[in-house]
Amino acid sequence: MTAFRRYGLALLVAAAISFVAIPAAKAEVGVTDDKILFGSFQDMSGPAAYLGKMCSLILNTWKQHVNEDLGGIHGRKIDTVIEDNKYDPVLTKGAFTKLVDQHKVFALTAVYGSTPCQAILEDIDKVKIPVFTTAATSQTMFDPPHRYLFHYANSNRDGSIVLVDFIINDLKAKDAKFGICYQDDEYGKDGVAGLELAAKKYGFKFAQAGYKRGEKNLNPQAMKLKAAGVTHCLFVGFAPVYAAFLAEANKMGWKPIFFGDYVTVDPRTFMAGDLPNGHYHCFDLGLRSEGVPGWKKMEEIFTKHNAKEALEWPLAPVMWTPLMMLTKALQDCGKDLTREKLVDTLQNIKDFDTGGLGKIQFGPDLRKGSHVYRVLKCDAEKKLFVPVTDWREPSLVWGKR
Repeated sequence: MTAFRRYGLALLVAAAISFVAIPAAKAEVGVTDDKILFGSFQDMSGPAAYLGKMCSLILNTWKQHVNEDLGGIHGRKIDTVIEDNKYDPVLTKGAFTKLVDQHKVFALTAVYGSTPCQAILEDIDKVKIPVFTTAATSQTMFDPPHRYLFHYANSNRDGSIVLVDFIINDLKAKDAKFGICYQDDEYGKDGVAGLELAAKKYGFKFAQAGYKRGEKNLNPQAMKLKAAGVTHCLFVGFAPVYAAFLAEANKMGWKPIFFGDYVTVDPRTFMAGDLPNGHYHCFDLGLRSEGVPGWKKMEEIFTKHNAKEALEWPLAPVMWTPLMMLTKALQDCGKDLTREKLVDTLQNIKDFDTGGLGKIQFGPDLRKGSHVYRVLKCDAEKKLFVPVTDWREPSLVWGKR
């Protein structure tokens, strides 16, 4: 072998060793050159299946909007995979594991349910995967803040305080006897916690009656609250259950003023006929009837992508608004997309507003996206919810209690 050939061979060996020694840049989980994979769990066959159906429709509409209308994100198309958790915390842990380990998703979005989400808080921190919760209302979603968990919904604790503020300061209720009917889990108990805070501030006691998730007969709860002489009754639970609760109250001739949580701002409330008329609700989203720019844009997009059904759902912005913020954050991240970069980008977007649907504000130590609310009044005849207050914070503000 000539000296020249020996020298060339030595160069090749050195190059090979060098190539092996330098590891290739590691691609982010769920991100390829042409795709970003998002996961979600929904109740598709449990007590909140009607929510799961609507959320899945909106999630699919977002995918079509990003891919077809926006041309993707920096050359990548959005894809989604959904697991059914039946609104069950145990099944949610299994769904989370499957999405992370089997599907290998980049992030989880449009997930909901305080109790299901509560079950995976430690898993989220361990995996370090961005998760976007909507309609998960308990304080544990954001207090203390979890770096990878972004919460956007009407806090039930805030909601109870806002409604008591309204009853005492706006309605000027005299000798009011307060009560609450609630789903007996993290979701409902957060509403009770808010009522406890308000009761301590204003100096009153209240009656309470819980019901198990999935329960349909609320006669015992209505009987208990009627016997306690409740004149102003708060409710925390799904809209069909709220309608059933109203029907039970009507059967026994109990007619307090009812105050539903934000999930009862739903056409299913009108299943109770004229019974909801004049009742009130706490809500943190813009209404379609107001004709705000954000709803007009939703009408355009949802109609184009065959999702007009979702436009009849007042809660649609609770899913759509954070998806729009996520879209902006993905665009702002640039081509080099990582989970950590997405988290940093999201927490630095200021006063995100999609046109009157409801502002979002996060921060390095702030994972509670919604901060102001309005009280709505139910018009059963027109099947509308009408704002009767301006936007306001609860008198006991989170972080200053």
